[in-house]
Amino acid sequence: MKTIKKILIVEDELLIAKVLRMQLEEQGFLIDHVDDGYEAYDLITQWQPDLVIMDNYLRSNMTGIEVGAKMRNNQIKTPIIFVTGNSYDNTKLLAKAIGNCSVLGKPILFEELIRLIEEYDK
Repeated sequence: MKTIKKILIVEDELLIAKVLRMQLEEQGFLIDHVDDGYEAYDLITQWQPDLVIMDNYLRSNMTGIEVGAKMRNNQIKTPIIFVTGNSYDNTKLLAKAIGNCSVLGKPILFEELIRLIEEYDK
């Protein structure tokens, strides 16, 4: 029985978000999407997704890493898969400090994303 049913996509590139949403809905997941770090945190506390797929660089002044840190500071343990298109940033190191996170590079390989989701679903 799947424990991960609800996934929040936090992505400011609309095309990426739409494709991810379509692919994940085809797999039977319930999906919501926001493109802003502040909106993401509010929706995480209200909707309580089972998993968050979060871009690190967002439309707002709050990065994905900052949203993740705020989640952990407020005892929200929801797993996070950070996605980043910048191989030069330190997202992996920062995510490790946050805990219960993975980092996936862009372009996102859907098979790799599903593998990570399944790891969190054990």
